[in-house]
Amino acid sequence: MIVELIHNPASGTFDEFRLDVLSRAFQACGAQVRVGRTEIDGRFEIFPECDLVCVSGGDGALRLVVASMVRAGLSKPLCIFPAGTVNLVAKELGYASDPEIFAREIMAGFLNRQVARMEAPLVTSDDRPFVACISAGPDGQAVARHNPALKKRIGGAAYAWSLIKLLGDWPELRFSLTAAAPDGSETRLTCAAFYVIKAHHYAGSWTLAPSAELASDLFHVVALTRARRRDFSASCWQSHGGGIRRGSVSSGRSPPVASR
Repeated sequence: MIVELIHNPASGTFDEFRLDVLSRAFQACGAQVRVGRTEIDGRFEIFPECDLVCVSGGDGALRLVVASMVRAGLSKPLCIFPAGTVNLVAKELGYASDPEIFAREIMAGFLNRQVARMEAPLVTSDDRPFVACISAGPDGQAVARHNPALKKRIGGAAYAWSLIKLLGDWPELRFSLTAAAPDGSETRLTCAAFYVIKAHHYAGSWTLAPSAELASDLFHVVALTRARRRDFSASCWQSHGGGIRRGSVSSGRSPPVASR
């Protein structure tokens, strides 16, 4: 069995020693390991003869790998070792953060495919796939303006600091959003911020759509008609308390493309 172990060397949480421990853990379970790396332009090769793709990184690295697999037409079992700043998918799937435990559990799951494997429909935005969620709004601006050097020192707290700095220069945004379903129907929304949710967790332990699941063929669209400072703060408070239950929420079916 060959495991393609792909990591993100530019990640602020990248740890070469931990990656080596993970590689050795897979080898101890009887697997051959081929180590690869993501590239910022998304153009990198995945070994077509591998039996399992393992991403060591966060949700950003996972998204790059999924996109690369789609472009190459590869359909391989995929897992993610939580080694990034944000690990929403790994959190939802309950992956262990200990490299040796992770490798043992993944190898057992690989062999017991009928029970341990989950098929998750693939969702795309502007022809680019995403796995857990995408968003546009004040928090997206904060992520775009974060300081990479600060992120290397304090991790995800760099995003919170960027959002605090944004309070003095709050953006006024407006979006026209169209969600197209496979049956041809469309839903149009005009909003100041929106979130397309495909997983239960959002931004760590926060939740925007409590019923969202990775394996579901439903996605959830949360749209804020206004996103002033107080509106955005209120929505954050609601999501931290278990999900936004009021406001503009709509759901639709995602394209029936399987990513494994």
